[in-house]
Amino acid sequence: MTVDAGAGQRLHIVVPYRDRESHLGQFVPWVSAYFDQLRPPIDYRVTIVEQEAGLPFNRGALKNAGFLLGEGWSDYTCLHDVDYLPIDADYSWADCPTPILWYGAEQRPVAPGISDKTVTTNLESTMGGALLVPNPVMRQVDGYSNAFWGWGYEDFDFSLRIRARRIPTGRRKGRFQPLDHRNDGFTPDAVPSPISHVNRRLFQQLWSTGKIPAGDGLSSLSFEVVDRRPCDGCVNGGESRWEIVRVHFAHAPSPDQVEADRVAPASGRQGS
Repeated sequence: MTVDAGAGQRLHIVVPYRDRESHLGQFVPWVSAYFDQLRPPIDYRVTIVEQEAGLPFNRGALKNAGFLLGEGWSDYTCLHDVDYLPIDADYSWADCPTPILWYGAEQRPVAPGISDKTVTTNLESTMGGALLVPNPVMRQVDGYSNAFWGWGYEDFDFSLRIRARRIPTGRRKGRFQPLDHRNDGFTPDAVPSPISHVNRRLFQQLWSTGKIPAGDGLSSLSFEVVDRRPCDGCVNGGESRWEIVRVHFAHAPSPDQVEADRVAPASGRQGS
């Protein structure tokens, strides 16, 4: 008899979110139905971490907040973007950081309906989209940086946090259906946007010394839960596995980030 080393491990799916109602309306029933048909089943819960309005979107801080909200009752976490729907993907226990997004992420449009330009993802190195992380490893790397407001570079930073500590990684080639949206990291001509330039400079500054940046992550995040509610349509047996939690962050973006984000296109700009 073979015993699954991951049997009984509890999964917490964290979805950073703001102002993507159409995507969320597809994501919730799709993922719920996907997990309902898994055999063997996975004991899972989902926290959709919604950032309140008023500041540029901070995807890394939302992932950190979501992790902290579910750390006590989970063993591993999936950091999951709302614009990828699983078709054939393995969410089972992973003993090291393991991206599961592959097919469906090869090329994405930068501005659907406006431009035919696309951006290509390096599938061999990406840590974005859908990433499984054991909770102790998330703690070991202090989660994501909270410093990246607006578009970009929190995934690059997180990848370096892992590599700099020589933590092994895995990779599973899952198949996903992408949901297209405007990419704030690029102009319609597929040129890096102002906020992309600002956050790239920040990323380079954080790692310029050759040392692992310290004091920015789970250990430094301060946030307030504004409200929380069950996710409509995901009640099974009288209990919902899904929750939407809206949060307010105590820290603020830099003036450069605010200005660069202000000039970003408004269409489809928020969310992950």
